[in-house]
Amino acid sequence: MGLIASSPGGRGVSAIGRRRPAAWRAAALAGIGVALLAALAAVPARAQVTAVAAFGLVGPEPGEKRAAVLDLEYRLSPWSYGVGPVIGVSGASDGSSFLRAGLSRDFPLGERWNANITIAGGAYQRGNGKDLGRGFEFRSAIDLSYEARPGMRFGAALAHLSNAGMSQQNPGLETITFTFALTPSRMVPRR
Repeated sequence: MGLIASSPGGRGVSAIGRRRPAAWRAAALAGIGVALLAALAAVPARAQVTAVAAFGLVGPEPGEKRAAVLDLEYRLSPWSYGVGPVIGVSGASDGSSFLRAGLSRDFPLGERWNANITIAGGAYQRGNGKDLGRGFEFRSAIDLSYEARPGMRFGAALAHLSNAGMSQQNPGLETITFTFALTPSRMVPRR
């Protein structure tokens, strides 16, 4: 039984019906996240695959509408020159979401520090978030992390999302997150 509110024209509008799209997006993002983690578990142990979970803020700069964001990324084994495919999904508390695929590369900075650069493109759903001008957007990100234990990294990432000038409207959007990354093939089994 839905909650009914009167509209000026006398027609009822279901409050629950209006919330359904946001709930569906959240459920879809959660499902994709679970699928990404399940796929990681299915990869042979010798593969260099990394799953990254990040939580942070969309629009951290002054004057921007802020929202909490959850980002899940799956970095597959690198090909030539250390570059490898990456897939990811993010969802924000303002109802916006972004599903992407692209390329990623790690840059080791000493024994425990690492910088990862990712460039990806994909579908952007605005929700109640910022209008970026198109449904197809590009994301560039840098993630600086520290290896606390073999195969386990903690870090921070800065990402920029825009349509790269493909539309007259191209305001761009920044995201800052704290990251947690797991690379099972690098984890040392306990004895």
